[in-house]
Amino acid sequence: MTSDRETVDLARTPDDDLRTTEGRDNLAQAIVNRLLTRQGELSALGHPRYGSRLHELVGEVNNLRIQGKAARYIRECLEQERRIAKVTAVSFAPPDRLEFRSELRVRVDVLPVNDDQEISIIIPLVL
Repeated sequence: MTSDRETVDLARTPDDDLRTTEGRDNLAQAIVNRLLTRQGELSALGHPRYGSRLHELVGEVNNLRIQGKAARYIRECLEQERRIAKVTAVSFAPPDRLEFRSELRVRVDVLPVNDDQEISIIIPLVL
């Protein structure tokens, strides 16, 4: 699974350091990073379960079976994020044109812990 991670903010501060995010924005970034990291990729750093299995779908075609697998992998992955109370929805835009058959356009809605307002994230994932 690949992505250009365009939803990750790498803005710089005036002193040329990376700008950090807080609160809901930080959680949104953490979700994107967790989903786009291959599960096991951070094992050497002591985090063998961090990441998702979405990379296992590389080479597949966007169809209902693959969307079902992707939804399962996303939910499994986000169960590990302690700041999420519940994944409320995982949905996919239909592959309305032939060129989108190799891309999953996924929307993930989560309810953060101690918050009553959902966070929605849209991520394009290239198969």
